[in-house]
Amino acid sequence: MLSAEKIQSNWDRYINEIKTNISKERTDILIPFLKKFEERIMMMPAAAKNWHHSAFAGGYVDHVLRVYDCANELYKTWNKMGGDISTYTIEEMHFVALFHDLGKMGQQEGEYYQPNDSQWHIDKLGQVYKFNTDIPAMKIPERSLFLLQQIGCVVSQNEYIGIKIHDGLYDESNKFYFMSGMKETKLRSHLPLLMHQADHMAAQIEFEIWNNATDAVPKQSKPKNGTKGDKTIRNAKKINTKNNPNLSNATLDVIDSFFKD
Repeated sequence: MLSAEKIQSNWDRYINEIKTNISKERTDILIPFLKKFEERIMMMPAAAKNWHHSAFAGGYVDHVLRVYDCANELYKTWNKMGGDISTYTIEEMHFVALFHDLGKMGQQEGEYYQPNDSQWHIDKLGQVYKFNTDIPAMKIPERSLFLLQQIGCVVSQNEYIGIKIHDGLYDESNKFYFMSGMKETKLRSHLPLLMHQADHMAAQIEFEIWNNATDAVPKQSKPKNGTKGDKTIRNAKKINTKNNPNLSNATLDVIDSFFKD
């Protein structure tokens, strides 16, 4: 759970990041829209089940800002490792990060997430929110793009693809983009990959934060000294010239090098 102060500071930062990183032509459209639905967007969760990610009041903006921060860090990594960052602009990356999940607000006429009134679903499934079935069913990325076009906010091709397929292969329909069989149909920019990585990274971090606070899922213990473990395995397999006459001393030296402290 987030404090009221944290929810407000997240919202203030969210609006500021948009004003700072998105063109005035688009912020003149986006900011009035966000202000119109300020209470809903500021307070809505990022997921329905508590073990997913940020399924609490203020969780949506908290998640989006984490995706935004992860994207900025991953941009540095892609650049450092030789990725071609000339295929998209910084504004396009920031726009996708800040609006990839806008569809989670639902339609203008009705919210997507509603507090669950079924205690059984909350207790047994961790589903603290339910979906509003009064609004048309639509995938989140597609609803995000629908809302943007509905208010007249133009998106670039990079932004369109980045938002549409940010869920990666969690969505079967994205195979066309991620599993191309021809060089001509491969993604011509790594922006969608960067955004999927940023979203996935943020969601996992949020799960770990939740689990550290609740101890709902047993944590994986930190491995003990790997060298001793590897030596034990080696002894068990009897890797030596007596049992393995075809092993040369050179090969054994290579194997030994893995077990040196």
